[in-house]
Amino acid sequence: MSASDNNSLLGVTPSAETVTVGSTHLLNINMSNINKLSPTNYLMWNRQVHALLDGYELASHLDGSVPSQTITVDDTTTVNPEYTLWKRQDKLIYSALLGAISQTIQPLLSLSATSADIWKTLESTYAKPSRGHIKQLQHQLKNWSKDTKSIDEYFQGLTTKFDQLGLLGKVIDHEDKIDFVLQGLPDEYKPVVDQTEGRDSPPSVTELHEKLLNHEAKLLSSASSPSLPISANYAGSGNRSRPQSKNNHRSNQTWHNNNQHQSWNNSQTPNPNRTSRPYLGRCQICGIQGHSAKRCSQLH
Repeated sequence: MSASDNNSLLGVTPSAETVTVGSTHLLNINMSNINKLSPTNYLMWNRQVHALLDGYELASHLDGSVPSQTITVDDTTTVNPEYTLWKRQDKLIYSALLGAISQTIQPLLSLSATSADIWKTLESTYAKPSRGHIKQLQHQLKNWSKDTKSIDEYFQGLTTKFDQLGLLGKVIDHEDKIDFVLQGLPDEYKPVVDQTEGRDSPPSVTELHEKLLNHEAKLLSSASSPSLPISANYAGSGNRSRPQSKNNHRSNQTWHNNNQHQSWNNSQTPNPNRTSRPYLGRCQICGIQGHSAKRCSQLH
């Protein structure tokens, strides 16, 4: 069973299939899984396509290596079979490349006859170290900030610009890369920034990326943790102290009853400190003012 048959059984789209032409075998490259080339993703597109063709030992079709069209044997010149095979294979690669390029860019390739022509035209268009292009990338790098991006998105934007400038001959120093990463972070990442800047030697970009991912996970975890509202906390504390409040209720009731009893007693018991007022009435027995008949001396 061929590799393409195995891929079909597994539900995987093959990246190439063998095409038999006479006694020769060609590879029909499938680039449908590659993101189409746009004006902004040339670097990664270039790497992906080159790696795919190199994996099938076909990268020589991109650098302009062409076998001689004819060979001469015993003073007889004939068509070189290797050139015929190369030409057929190159047409398959040429077609695959066009399919992996967006329609807005395809008009640039109208005069390209071979895969190498396509590669060279794209390289001169998007990898040419023009001063304006370099300045534009440097400006984008300087103003790149995290904002609402995830750490992965933030890092991807930075590393893409690092690579693009490197491709244009403006390689960014490692320490400068670390500085660019730190300067675009918001205040929430200050602990990582302070820790990194306090080191004697800068960490690797990969190490810094990992630290920022861990800090991002902590921030997301803190933001998603449910916090009890004040009313809920109050209700919870009331529930926890309820058994005690029951005893307090009894105690308060006893205190209230005792207090009531004490208050009643106080109202019934004369206060020794209270000043007695003189009797102003007249005795009905003797007629003398100042005492009542009950206390009249004539009765005793």
